[in-house]
Amino acid sequence: MKILWFITLTAALGASVPVSIAQASGPSLTTIYGSGSYVSVVFGANGVLYGTGKSGTVFELAPPPAPGGPWTENVLHTFTGQNGDGSAPYACPVRGRNGALYGTTQEGGTTGLGIVYELAPPATQGGGWTETVLYTFMGGTDGSYPFASLVVSKMGTLYGTTSVGGGAGTPVGCNGLGCGTVFELTAPASAGGAWTESVLYRFTGGSDGGNPSAGLVIGPKGQLYGTTEYGGASADGVVFELTPPSAPGGAWTETVLYTFTNQNGDGAFPWAGVVIGPNGVLYGTTTEGGTAGLGAVYDLAPPATPGAAWTETVLYSFTGTSDGSDPLGGVIVNSAGVLYGTTLNFGGSPSCSGYYCGTVFALQPPASPGGTWTQTVLHSFSGGSQGAGPWAGLTMGKSGALYGTTSVDGASNTGTVFALLP
Repeated sequence: MKILWFITLTAALGASVPVSIAQASGPSLTTIYGSGSYVSVVFGANGVLYGTGKSGTVFELAPPPAPGGPWTENVLHTFTGQNGDGSAPYACPVRGRNGALYGTTQEGGTTGLGIVYELAPPATQGGGWTETVLYTFMGGTDGSYPFASLVVSKMGTLYGTTSVGGGAGTPVGCNGLGCGTVFELTAPASAGGAWTESVLYRFTGGSDGGNPSAGLVIGPKGQLYGTTEYGGASADGVVFELTPPSAPGGAWTETVLYTFTNQNGDGAFPWAGVVIGPNGVLYGTTTEGGTAGLGAVYDLAPPATPGAAWTETVLYSFTGTSDGSDPLGGVIVNSAGVLYGTTLNFGGSPSCSGYYCGTVFALQPPASPGGTWTQTVLHSFSGGSQGAGPWAGLTMGKSGALYGTTSVDGASNTGTVFALLP
């Protein structure tokens, strides 16, 4: 069965919420490639960007030899959905050891339920990249339809999520397909051997959460942090932690760090995952909720005493005006604690009709604890050649430039890859 992913934007847009928004005049947007994506891009060696395209490709974009020149695109692999190959690569690949790229496709493989793949770089300059299917999901207890990107440990182990499957229960909201899993893939002991897949956790769709749409981050002690879009006590999603076993072969332990309520300004439905900021604080976004029902940015602060509750704070609620709405992508955080992200819809551009406009924003932390975070709109998308509707989050370059993608418009109406230069 094919899963159709969509977002219903039904929040009331007439609500008036007082908010202070700073409009930036400095950053300038440059379109570096005229075909977009639903996912972000990731840096490789020498400033090369990697991503996946709507046409079912993995591509690289090489920066120009001189500033201001055109970027050069090279298609590394085109998924066919045939002979066990994947299809519908909705996740950005990640770089592993020896420059290999690892990723997932939501569909394809011998079962049609998705794969994990490796793309190995050529042995000689100018040669082709080599794709290997590392694992094909079977749709049973192992899960199915992996929607999100992977994360790679220092040892080369791959961790990821499946959006459904797992077979740990069929409550309302999971459509009888299971509520998703967290899995790991361990590399073989010798080259050419089979990778080993293990399910670390199967969601039930109850208080533990259900249907993760996002990937994971690895904490300093090997713990995994992530979100589920649904489930939790209020069915509005959760932030969870998976703690590795104390002895090899033991069970991982899931702990729900926070359950979203969609009440009193709280967020709801975290499509994106979290990032780890200074002092172990987790930052993320919700697509709905907040004071206007149009999404929020939140943080989760770890407890001062082990075992105590984490503390959630809504840092910003989107209003659907010039600040945008519906942040599907997560946030990134720099060394100064500033958060950067995107919104899918609205924004201040007069030439854009609303839906599928979007913004790039920054959130500046307060000067003293407990103060108000300041939101700045760095760019409002206007459609046309510059694109609109950024689904994904951002990647930061060494110079502080922000790189991302739009999902619509652009020269071919398929979106763009852009750079926002400081």
